Amino acid sequence: MSGTRPVASRRIVGERPGAGSDDGRLRILHLSNLYAPVIGGLERSIATSSEELVRRGHEVTVLTLATSRAAHDETINGVRVVRVRSVANTMLPRLNADPAKPFHPTLPDPLTTADIARVLRAHEFDLVHSHDWLMYSFLPLRSGLPHLHTAHDFGLTCVRKTFAPDGRRCPTGPSLSRCVRCASAQYGAARSAVLTVGLRAQRHEGIDTVTAISSSVASAVHLARLPGEVPVRVLSSLVPDGLDALARDTPRPDWLPAGPYLLFVGQLGRHKGIDVLFTAFRRLAATWAGPGPAPRLVCLGARRDDTPPVPPGVVVRHDVPHAQVMAAWHGAAAGVVPSLLEGMGQVAVEAMLAGAPLVASASGGLLDVVRDGVDGLLVPPGDPDLLHTALVRVLTDRDLAARLRAAGHQRGLDFTAARVVPQIEEVYRDCIATARR
Repeated sequence: MSGTRPVASRRIVGERPGAGSDDGRLRILHLSNLYAPVIGGLERSIATSSEELVRRGHEVTVLTLATSRAAHDETINGVRVVRVRSVANTMLPRLNADPAKPFHPTLPDPLTTADIARVLRAHEFDLVHSHDWLMYSFLPLRSGLPHLHTAHDFGLTCVRKTFAPDGRRCPTGPSLSRCVRCASAQYGAARSAVLTVGLRAQRHEGIDTVTAISSSVASAVHLARLPGEVPVRVLSSLVPDGLDALARDTPRPDWLPAGPYLLFVGQLGRHKGIDVLFTAFRRLAATWAGPGPAPRLVCLGARRDDTPPVPPGVVVRHDVPHAQVMAAWHGAAAGVVPSLLEGMGQVAVEAMLAGAPLVASASGGLLDVVRDGVDGLLVPPGDPDLLHTALVRVLTDRDLAARLRAAGHQRGLDFTAARVVPQIEEVYRDCIATARR
């Protein structure tokens, strides 16, 4: 059985170039709590890699929870999608705040486990690739299949998945009592206790390899309860090929300001640094001395309970189609990613591919994406004064803005499917080889 071999210790392995070979067709089973038509950053990354793997000759199945919007199996762009039951979406729908986005806990769901077993009996796979807590309904099956888990966030360590109780990295690390208290604000006391006890009880036996989408996430994985021999490798998340062309070719949305503007994309919450950005923007608008008119601020994303008052001169829009988001990045005088902590920062990659000169927080996975002064400017998270200073530099120094546009585009290409999927193939083959030892 995988996950029980006595080897010395876990290790973090940095990114390596992929083999880039299409030899050897693989049959891959992804486990993901959500999938299309529910699409967020994680789901888009899985869809992008899956469709590229199919294009490269592999057979890909995504096993995901059935929802009211998507209840049946289907094939999407060559990827077989199998939808399975859960207690929440079959018997206790009120467990989900949003029935279209079912929630898998840190414990096995008996209905999901039964359906996964059925799929494993009906189909042959070379490797299982899990992405979130849905794997907790797979691990009890002890299938013996090579198993790769990708940590897209801090969910192996933190039931809030942020590892940031106040928007900043957790200073103490996980403990039962602290985590229950911390997560109660999000889940309520009872659910927080169940989820935290479930996560702390997991030993993750049956995982052969872990990848983390950034060095920041990888460092937190060390605090999770993993078998001692499981290797941890940094392998970035990815974006589809062609986003730069999409940004250039999509007509300019008519809701954008006529003059120069700054662009923020993401949830309008304090964890994304929106309050810091609003403070910096107020100062920018009040002290602007040119050239030209003061830039506006455009924010694309959903409001939250902690969204601060929106200053004058700020355009806020929700549910913007992705093509229009890319076009907005393309026309921005500067892109801003002021998050207090990001697992990786796909939004920064999209901004750079579209040619937006980028100002971002020197925090979390953004440190893996943006090289300060080379392809973007980094500022300390939570500091509106230094954020203001960096924005003024980009807006008033045309040579700097031009350099950041050009270098940022080249850097963004490092995170596209064409460059990352060959690395994923290499990890798959390494994981299969490791499991067979």
